[in-house]
Amino acid sequence: MAPIVTSAHVARISPPVWRILFHSVLFGLALNIADLLFNFYLVSLGYGPDTAGLLSTVSRGAGMLFGVPLGLLIDRFGAQRAIIAALATYCLGWIFILQATALWPLIAAQFIIGASFLMATMAVTPLLASVTFDRERTNAFGLNASATLMIGLVGSVLGGMLPTLAAGLLGVGPQETAAYRLALSVVIGLSLLAMLPLLRPLPIAQERHEGGVDAPVAPPLPLRRLLRFALAGLFLGIGGGMILPFQNLFFRAQFGLSDAAVGVVLALVSLGMGIGALLGPPVTQRIGLRRGAALLRIWAIAGMLMMLAPVLLFAVVGFFLRGLFISASFPMNDALVMRYTPINQRGMAASLLNVLWAGGWALAAVISGFIQVQWGFTPIIILTVLAYLLSGVTILTLRIPNEDW
Repeated sequence: MAPIVTSAHVARISPPVWRILFHSVLFGLALNIADLLFNFYLVSLGYGPDTAGLLSTVSRGAGMLFGVPLGLLIDRFGAQRAIIAALATYCLGWIFILQATALWPLIAAQFIIGASFLMATMAVTPLLASVTFDRERTNAFGLNASATLMIGLVGSVLGGMLPTLAAGLLGVGPQETAAYRLALSVVIGLSLLAMLPLLRPLPIAQERHEGGVDAPVAPPLPLRRLLRFALAGLFLGIGGGMILPFQNLFFRAQFGLSDAAVGVVLALVSLGMGIGALLGPPVTQRIGLRRGAALLRIWAIAGMLMMLAPVLLFAVVGFFLRGLFISASFPMNDALVMRYTPINQRGMAASLLNVLWAGGWALAAVISGFIQVQWGFTPIIILTVLAYLLSGVTILTLRIPNEDW
């Protein structure tokens, strides 16, 4: 197999891609801290996993509701402007949520956060596609995904330490609401910093292939075709929504780990995800973009099944492998969709990918929260396995040219 990343790969990264990578690192750091600490913050307010699942559903549901209109706005006003506006609104949402204690204000603030998060993340796909040529796009997508995920190693460790540091400053216990509130305020600061690399305009790299999807004016794809491209995202969202909003609660409930220990585990998982995003390009160079995106997703099933073992080491290794294979797969699927989508529809294609993913996540998260209360995590893991299998098969059965096999 070819090396994951060589000095030649790095040397070919253009300045616009470097700026997007810098943005992704800063925003990824903020997201990982938020993912680790927010459920603990809810527990400190007296809420349980059912509420955590409900709020995760609200977040993804907001993206599902506004995803298509936001995709149209991205195509109309540009992905770069969309990311900046989304980050500003995301910060406002966190300011509101950290002042709330009652359920309904939490739901309202989470709705704002969810819509803003989805707009910021889905606009990165057409933005990267617009500043890269097709020959470099796969590597750029993989590197951006890796940058976002590898920073999770830092984010999870830092997030696990922040409540203790905040508690020392405030003179309260590390699991008190005030400590979590101060720790989560770091998310706002990092999200503001993530705007900086994108404040100046980015140059567009446009390949003018007559009649092709990279032509300035290409024939639009019908909506049913775009939806078929995005269907794999629905099943991926279901799998993610079943387990990822509760990953911290899983390790605390199943193995009695402390917040700091959970942070270390999730940091290792983030390392696996970052490595996985770099594995995608060489894997797909060997077996094809479509087959690589699909099979990597299916291979994640083995990792999920290891989490059924009542042994911490097995669970950690299994969750590591899940992250490795899924993160290798999803940027390749995004690159596949961008390859066969005209320039003037890429915002819409990215929005449909994210809308179906968010819809699957929203549905799965609320169901998962209630299942956990009654039966624990075993049925959750089984349902996640089925979702990943369906997602991989959906990619394998796409009707696109045979060259992608």
